[in-house]
Amino acid sequence: MSTPQPRREQGRRSGAPDRREIRDRRGVPAVAAGVRHASWGEQKVQFITRYVFVLLGLAFFNFAPDFEPRWMSLAQINVFFVLVALFISGCWWHAVRNLHCVARYRLAMWADIVFVSLCILNDPYDITPSLTVFILVVLGNGMRYGMRFFAEAVIGAFVGGSIALALRQLGGGLELTPGMVFLVIIAAIVLVYAYFLMGRIERSRRQLEVTSNTDTLTGLLNRRALLKAADELLDRVHRDNGRLVLMFADMDRFKSVNDGRGHAMGDQVLRTLGEILQDSIRGGDIAARYGGDEFVLLLNGATLDDAEQIARRIQARVQAFARAENLDFGVTIALGEAPTHGTTIGALLDRVDEALYRSKSLSKTGAGGIGRAMSAPKRCA
Repeated sequence: MSTPQPRREQGRRSGAPDRREIRDRRGVPAVAAGVRHASWGEQKVQFITRYVFVLLGLAFFNFAPDFEPRWMSLAQINVFFVLVALFISGCWWHAVRNLHCVARYRLAMWADIVFVSLCILNDPYDITPSLTVFILVVLGNGMRYGMRFFAEAVIGAFVGGSIALALRQLGGGLELTPGMVFLVIIAAIVLVYAYFLMGRIERSRRQLEVTSNTDTLTGLLNRRALLKAADELLDRVHRDNGRLVLMFADMDRFKSVNDGRGHAMGDQVLRTLGEILQDSIRGGDIAARYGGDEFVLLLNGATLDDAEQIARRIQARVQAFARAENLDFGVTIALGEAPTHGTTIGALLDRVDEALYRSKSLSKTGAGGIGRAMSAPKRCA
């Protein structure tokens, strides 16, 4: 009997996704608990905008005619603006090294609120233009980081603005003119309206994100979402010196199911396998349909021995389902571990890909085995 040949070329001819075409990229985590993570481009624009407002503030307080700050001297204001610029630079430096950090988002947002509040407090004009900057602070943080930050920014703007105006009133330097009252009311209406409008936009965006990240047949993550999640998990492995196991499950003889029992049964087989895989993982793990009859699990913090036990349970459940439905199919599974077999999703899939087809070649039936990836050969200096 001839040795079964690997299905690598068959998969490519049938239009299955080529696992070697993956590019290493830095993903953006999904929305969680009302907080979204902005991309580096979005955050960079925000940092540049902060620098622009620092420069505008310096120009406003230093070059406005007949100008005298209300609470601080001009020298103190200039020192304050320099400290703000240094703080922004520190946040930028931190973002380059740790792009997604909720604590930094929050600290920078409240620093924005304090910055604008002190500008309002020292603004000599009765109708202070600094008050309108609160709108930009709320929109800039809320639209980038989600509804939780939007709500915090709205509350912070009201609290900071109220304290600044109250102190101006207590100092006898504020006259509540109709224009001032009108400006405050308009600013409040804009912020509240923007909050409710942003809520609707955020709900639509989340729904679109779920749809775009989910495989419609199995309910698992799709390939696009898998690559994003893998990048984030691998970043964490590198940062915390942890480990991550990648499990690749490739169905055997799936074409015979479609040919013999029809595509409706084929879809049911894929859905059932998706349910088995989802039931086999923990809360921090990832299950995804990579494409066609190929599936990937990412097991965070697991060892290869742990993953092999999970793989055997998956195979047992698949075999039980196949017998119950009188079907002839199975699943071959290959395992690889980060950082042992690679530090990027592309490198891991390369090693696991080799283990998968090696397992098929060594199996007497050409299916149903469990293979482990081999480390990449060391290059000679």
